[in-house]
Amino acid sequence: MRRPVDGWHALLRIAAVDHRVWCKETPVLGGSYAAELPFHGDIEVRAYAARRLWRSMDARQVLPFINYRNDRLRAAIRALEAHGAGASYRVIPEVLSGKNRVPDRA
Repeated sequence: MRRPVDGWHALLRIAAVDHRVWCKETPVLGGSYAAELPFHGDIEVRAYAARRLWRSMDARQVLPFINYRNDRLRAAIRALEAHGAGASYRVIPEVLSGKNRVPDRA
């Protein structure tokens, strides 16, 4: 646990899984805490982290994180690179999604 100017930072290790926690106020042993999740671009990641911590504290299986935004960004970059290399608008979705997912009349 350390205390820089912005609050308290703690590293909790529960069943060999590390969780990083930040508190505005001095943490109290046995106190009740809640997760504050501001609605902005990182809400999916923060919600996953809060749920991951809760599942660890409740001795449940920690589920893997699926970041759909990163998947979409990777697909967009691949599509842009393919377009720059001369691939047609028909070929790009076939490569990204699979030929069977693109209708013949698309």
